[in-house]
Amino acid sequence: MLRRISGSPAFRCGGLDGWHRARVKTHLLITAFLAAAAPAPGQGGAGEPAGQWKAPANDGRSWRHEGTGLAFPQLLGTSRLAGEFEYKGGGTFIRYENLDERSRADIFLFKTGAPLPALEDRHRRILSEMDNVVSDMEAMVRQGRYKNLDAGALQGGELELWQQQSLPIATRQFTATRLGISKEGSAEAVIKIWVGITIVADHILTIRHMRPADTGEAGEQSMKTFAGLVFQIIKDPSLRGHIRELLAAYLKNPLSDDGEQAAAAVLAYLEQAPWFPINIPEDPVSGWMEKFEKSAPGTQDHLLRAFMLGAAKAAFEDADALACLNAGARQFAVIYRELARQHPQITLPEVDSFAAAAEKDLGAAWLKDHSHPAR
Repeated sequence: MLRRISGSPAFRCGGLDGWHRARVKTHLLITAFLAAAAPAPGQGGAGEPAGQWKAPANDGRSWRHEGTGLAFPQLLGTSRLAGEFEYKGGGTFIRYENLDERSRADIFLFKTGAPLPALEDRHRRILSEMDNVVSDMEAMVRQGRYKNLDAGALQGGELELWQQQSLPIATRQFTATRLGISKEGSAEAVIKIWVGITIVADHILTIRHMRPADTGEAGEQSMKTFAGLVFQIIKDPSLRGHIRELLAAYLKNPLSDDGEQAAAAVLAYLEQAPWFPINIPEDPVSGWMEKFEKSAPGTQDHLLRAFMLGAAKAAFEDADALACLNAGARQFAVIYRELARQHPQITLPEVDSFAAAAEKDLGAAWLKDHSHPAR
């Protein structure tokens, strides 16, 4: 659980990197049907809505929704954030794309209007919103944009929150044949659309995941994984306060039994929250850990724990990947100095040099200069 080590240094911090640029042309081809396959909830297949499209932040920071406090990373599982659309009349949606899997997911956030304090009221509103989704799909069939629409069974459930009332949720999956026209003539594509609706902090949150039907079981599993990650993001604010307390307990006395227990809980949380920009470059850190293990067993766990939790403290404050790496390096240096005092045999000149740089907030730069990623 401690070894969250990346195969290459985490120095690039989001933006339109080469991976994305190289696939833009492919993206335009493989998502042609998905691009206009379904309207925003309540749009009924009408023309393009008025609003503004915004690209993701260049520094790789998560997109944050002020009304709910939810933060969505630029890379969620294997899907990459494409941008945000802000409606002129209020509301917004963000879009994730997975070019390799030919899938697209939109997450819509609109104010509920009047408050819905009672659970029954929220249930009714969610069901009403799902009825609107069905009506929109049926309208597009009448417009000739779809045929063979099959609306699956309505499913209901709850998202359990930490020490708060659960959130009701409704989900439904649709299958339909999308009709389109290209330069080569008319074309058809069978697509799967999964919709999940809940209410978060007086906002209707709608998740819409779309993929070609020929992706089969792999596409189904990818959809479930994506939805699960969004559910984790929705649950996160209720849990984050408790995790911050545990992190503070660790930082107060990191080498104590209480500190280790608190750290274990934080690390378990991080395992379920892979969107934080926390990575430890494999080279040269893995080599150090092997030497620490041989010289004084157990010290390597303390040092990896320090790197992870130092970075987590920065990540919880919405720091980018570079700042998290520097923060993790600083905490590593603190623990390394103390362990080297207790176990002089773990001392390594290279790690001494790194610790000195980390103490000056130059740990990430040092790692970049001294790493040798595999070709």
